[in-house]
Amino acid sequence: MSTVFTNIGLLAGQNKFLAYFIIYLVTIFFGNISAFASFWLVLRGTFGPWGVPFLILTLIASDITADLLWYSLGRTVRDTRFGNFIKKHLPHHKKIEAHIRKDSTKWVFLSKFIYLSSFPIIFLVGWMRVGFRKFSRASAASILIWIPVLSLLAYGLVSWLTPLAAVTLFKHFELEFFIGLILFIAIDYLAIAAVRKFMGKRMEDDEETA
Repeated sequence: MSTVFTNIGLLAGQNKFLAYFIIYLVTIFFGNISAFASFWLVLRGTFGPWGVPFLILTLIASDITADLLWYSLGRTVRDTRFGNFIKKHLPHHKKIEAHIRKDSTKWVFLSKFIYLSSFPIIFLVGWMRVGFRKFSRASAASILIWIPVLSLLAYGLVSWLTPLAAVTLFKHFELEFFIGLILFIAIDYLAIAAVRKFMGKRMEDDEETA
């Protein structure tokens, strides 16, 4: 991963448009981990003084594209053989569908902050035929909140780790990037643990009141 983004950083010195386009494509499939790595490069000055505004626009476009793509894919395959396969093999299918239909806005919002969860959650939102207007509003609101939070987190980690570059051990970009990435994933892990605990309690409460 560090090698990929190191190459993108080098490419930015020759063709910024192509570098942003690659970030756009990679973020569609890898979500917040790619977005964080992109902020890491830009905040280090790799993309010049206008790097942050252009990156924000790139990530917004990428996230909108990803949400529409995964949502549309979910709606499309609902009544196909693959959709029936999901119904048969998805554990607790009815409970999951009930929770997503009831709190689809919350699930769309959480998908932006939990590592590699955007595709499965947005796909299920589309697959369960949640209304497009409701989905699009939740998606737009979550993107507008997610981007500032992500940028502040990246800025905080870059600012905290930059002094380590003065130490011989941390002079290589790959090592500094790897440490920042581990810290970012650790924060995501804590978020996942909190969400699982909250959702587990919600499911227990729903079963008790059923």
